[in-house]
Amino acid sequence: MVLKTKKRIWFNFSFWVVVGAIAVMATVSAVMTLAHFQRQKEQAVDLLVEKGATLIRSFEAGLRTQQGIKNETFRMQKLLMETAQQPDIDYIIVTDNKGNVIADSDPAQVGDKYGMDLDIGSLVLSRDIRWRQVANPQGAGTFEVYRGFFPQERFAQGTNPAQSRSKDKKTGNMIIFVGFNMATIEKADSEDTRNTIIIALILLLIGSSAIISLFLAQAYRLTRTSLSRIKIFSEALVKNMPIGLIAFSDQGKIVACNEKAQAVLKVACSDALGREAITILPAPLKKILAELPASGGFLERDIKLISALGKEHIWEAVAAGLMDEGIPAGRILLIRDVTAIRQMENEVTRSRHLNSIGSLAAGVAHEIRNPLSSIKGFAVYFKERLSGNKEDEQTADVMIAETERLNRVISQLIEFARPLELKKEKVQFMELVQHTIRLIAADAQKNKISVEISAAAEMPAVEVDPDKIKQVLLNIFLNSLAALKEGGKLTIEFSPGTDNLTVIISDNGAGIEKMDLPKIYDPYFTSKPAGTGLGLAVVQKIMEAHGGRINVESTAGEGTKVFLYFPL
Repeated sequence: MVLKTKKRIWFNFSFWVVVGAIAVMATVSAVMTLAHFQRQKEQAVDLLVEKGATLIRSFEAGLRTQQGIKNETFRMQKLLMETAQQPDIDYIIVTDNKGNVIADSDPAQVGDKYGMDLDIGSLVLSRDIRWRQVANPQGAGTFEVYRGFFPQERFAQGTNPAQSRSKDKKTGNMIIFVGFNMATIEKADSEDTRNTIIIALILLLIGSSAIISLFLAQAYRLTRTSLSRIKIFSEALVKNMPIGLIAFSDQGKIVACNEKAQAVLKVACSDALGREAITILPAPLKKILAELPASGGFLERDIKLISALGKEHIWEAVAAGLMDEGIPAGRILLIRDVTAIRQMENEVTRSRHLNSIGSLAAGVAHEIRNPLSSIKGFAVYFKERLSGNKEDEQTADVMIAETERLNRVISQLIEFARPLELKKEKVQFMELVQHTIRLIAADAQKNKISVEISAAAEMPAVEVDPDKIKQVLLNIFLNSLAALKEGGKLTIEFSPGTDNLTVIISDNGAGIEKMDLPKIYDPYFTSKPAGTGLGLAVVQKIMEAHGGRINVESTAGEGTKVFLYFPL
């Protein structure tokens, strides 16, 4: 296994969100720019219209004389030519109500037609300023301002109404056209447009940069927060993980460890950080790291180390090399105390071995039972044939008794080795106890042993195999009777709880030696001269099959207490 790490940069925002924000900003910028251009155009039109209106009014004021119309036309032509000399005026034209040019800044155009594309009939009577843009073949466009021309209006007001109407009718038949050269304005508009576009692009660039910066700042904050959380989680995980962890840099220095690893390092992690591995690790761990391939991979093996208390512990060690794009990036060592696990594995192996032996013994015992029946039959036969001979009868009785004892031992052995098949049913435990006490009542009475039962008024029903539980109780009662002296006492108590029913069987007999207590469940271990050593072993097996347990407390010379726990 080769461990590799890859460096990646994550941005916690959507590309399309940024594009959308920039598009919105670009749209807003474009709308503002167009609005600015529209305002500029309107301002330019207002300026030229106002300039044209002022020029027309000035021109009318300059022609208001008392001379005849002939001299007025001459003066009009002269004044018109002088006025048109201004650099921003392309032309000034005055026409009659039929479009004939009466006066023109270019005398050569006098007598030609002009303005025939307009409604001349309504224009000659209107004082409203109108404007239009016309093409100029010689260069820039022309902004033309025009309206009706009334140079004699003031003098008409000094006469009687009839004369005024007559003069208005005569002089109110002209139209004046003033054409302004738009080269300067177009140049200024072009420069202003270019500058506006540049400013809009700069603002768009700045705004886009600001949006991207905000997203990047947000992404950086989120990434930093995520990394902080991951770091806290990793540190908590490493600190609280149930196995020891030691990480080494590619130079062989300790860069990280946790509390579980301190038992192996024998120093605090804070003191171990930054130190060379070879100066602090036990020899078996150094050997594992030395054997680790340079190209990565991992090694796993069990090692034995002596604890601070001088006990030998078995540790499972896993060493792995970290690689970054084919380059060594350090090593990691995982260790855990597997002493109890290895002991359990050994116990399981031993149990399997004992089970095999038990199965074999059960088979052998079963084969022995048939010859025993024959031997017992012959012993009975010889007792009958030798009746009258006391010594021979006693010998036959011994043979029969020993055959029966051997048969009981074999029966217990087969029962112990055979898998239990429980036939559970709901029963009142008190009935099982009373039935079993009746089986030992004769022996108890013979040895003057008192039996007492202490139970609550209401006892919960228990789901058990009645026959197996009777066997449990009988084995314990027989052990108590064997330990009690004449005049002893056997007590059975009940303690119902929420989760289980506890049955306490106590006696004031000889008790069990402290050194013998751990062995009482071992098959064939017994302190009684005629015991088989299978009684409590069978009891423990039956209790475990019911999901319960047994616990024995005893003091030599004082008595024994047996606790039976039955789940409800």
